[in-house]
Amino acid sequence: MKLKTLVLVGASLLVASPAKAAFGLPDIVISSDSHGGNSQVREVVHDCRRALRNYLESQYLIIDALDLKEELAARKATLKFAEQGSAAESDDDMIAESNACSDVIRPRIESNKALDAEHKKLAGHAALKYVQAVIETKKMVGALTSINTSSIGFSEVGPVLFLVRNVPPLVSNAVSTTGKLLNYLSANKVDVTEANKAASGLGV
Repeated sequence: MKLKTLVLVGASLLVASPAKAAFGLPDIVISSDSHGGNSQVREVVHDCRRALRNYLESQYLIIDALDLKEELAARKATLKFAEQGSAAESDDDMIAESNACSDVIRPRIESNKALDAEHKKLAGHAALKYVQAVIETKKMVGALTSINTSSIGFSEVGPVLFLVRNVPPLVSNAVSTTGKLLNYLSANKVDVTEANKAASGLGV
């Protein structure tokens, strides 16, 4: 009876949990191999989604600091709608929203429009948060691309592959925007000393 109980318990661990992970996606269920490396997949996916959330929040801070209140309201309304979508669409929605934010930020930077005193104060804080979020997200690229998807359940491999395909180009765009953002803010006499220090590891 004890042996039968252990078998049943072990089998139950391989069944997908109905609990939702960050952004509403189902948890990723992993079957460990002899090397034990694939047991980290769940943690990598969770950390990646947290990094994406932080990056998106930092983009909202930047949009606010650039005095784009209407655009910020529109973007937040879009995210609220996206969060009500199906679990399978959540990562797609988050990355699409982040790309949409980039499309708002870049033209504003390239316009070289001057910032008023109020928004200069916001921009220094926002720039540091943005850089920190870019660094956090960039760290996930190596972890994602090292995932052995052959150890993941068939129904869960899709969301993981989506992150593997879409996070690297998002990070590349974020790093590029970081350099342009810091140059723009410096030209507006915004104190970005701390942000520049943090960004030194990004090569911008």
